Amino acid sequence: MRVVITFSDGSGNQYTIEQNSIEYTPVKPESSSSGVYNGGEHVKKAINQNQYEKLLLVFNKALGNEASHVKNRLKGSGVITIQQGDKVKSCIKGPNSEDMKKIKRVLNDLI
Repeated sequence: MRVVITFSDGSGNQYTIEQNSIEYTPVKPESSSSGVYNGGEHVKKAINQNQYEKLLLVFNKALGNEASHVKNRLKGSGVITIQQGDKVKSCIKGPNSEDMKKIKRVLNDLI
């Protein structure tokens, strides 16, 4: 069954992860709240099974760790959505949480 992970980081940059690929869609100045912020260049690249399984583990763990969930989107918070078939699970992770730090590390290693 197809699983798609989407993550919107604290600046609004979007990551889309599927079994064979990761895509980074950055915020551009014209759509940033400041009108100045630039998230960089768009990237789409292949990932292997080990990389995918590591990402899936990190995101599922963060989704399950309700202690660092927040109710409303705050500056610096992140939104995780995992879609598996017709089932969708999502949460907002608090800024500076350990989960957010781990997610940023694993994504930065791949992009």
